[in-house]
Amino acid sequence: MRAVVLTSFTGLDGVELSELPDPVPGDGEQLVRVHAASLAPWDLSTAAGGFVYIGGSDQFPQVMGWDFAGRTADGAAVMGFVAQPWMGVGALAEQISVPGSILTPMPEALGFPEASVLPVCGLTARLLVDAAEVEAGEVVLVSGAAGMVGGFALQLAAGRGARVVAAVRSADADEARRLGAERTFDTAGELEAAIRKEWPAGVDACIDTVGLAGTGLACVRDGGAFITSVPAAIPDPARGIAPATVQVQPDAAALAELAAGAAAGELTVRVAEVLPIERFRDAFERLAGGGVRGKLVLTP
Repeated sequence: MRAVVLTSFTGLDGVELSELPDPVPGDGEQLVRVHAASLAPWDLSTAAGGFVYIGGSDQFPQVMGWDFAGRTADGAAVMGFVAQPWMGVGALAEQISVPGSILTPMPEALGFPEASVLPVCGLTARLLVDAAEVEAGEVVLVSGAAGMVGGFALQLAAGRGARVVAAVRSADADEARRLGAERTFDTAGELEAAIRKEWPAGVDACIDTVGLAGTGLACVRDGGAFITSVPAAIPDPARGIAPATVQVQPDAAALAELAAGAAAGELTVRVAEVLPIERFRDAFERLAGGGVRGKLVLTP
């Protein structure tokens, strides 16, 4: 089978399209023919060796990729993600063999590219919203709300009845409003002053996806919530706020709920472009260049 593999921790110079033996399912595993696999910034981190210091594999070749959608040997459409490189298998391949427990049935209303976009970012966003204990009527500030995790978190918080405002770059303000933000605030400005002008006591919660750290914490009311997806940007506790982070893991049941919401049109899933796997380098270079709205998807 063909797969996008990492041969050294030298960034994109170490990534290539290779031929590998077909995977053989072990006990409890299912063989999946991959129809779509999406890219994300952590794929760039993998290529640079960014996960080695926290237990990631340092062996080569490594098949890259996390999110995927495809069909099992019996024809069932499924979706999910592999926590590569710890699971020892990547999604950017024509076939993968994974534990059946991580697979979620793919709704008929979703295409394979759309389904491949949802797992890691959708589940991370759900964890953030859950950890912030978002409730109806609360004011929730979401940073990076035009990005994939932030965009899903914005929509999920709004779906719980919260009033969601976005902290984004000025260029992303329209996208954040399109996803449902009630107001937008420029991260390049005096964010705390702008927020407290509207809500003098502060917002009820800040869901941070870009590493705002203390800047975001300063916008939260005493006793509120600050939850981030950036572990290196957890500020110190203050004013009764106990900042925390989340770590995503495969969760088939939670992903099924997210997929149902996407299939029903309740959750916007954004695909920037679908490219054949032969153009993996173009996709990685676009990802590294930034500014992509939605996810880039490769089709083996």
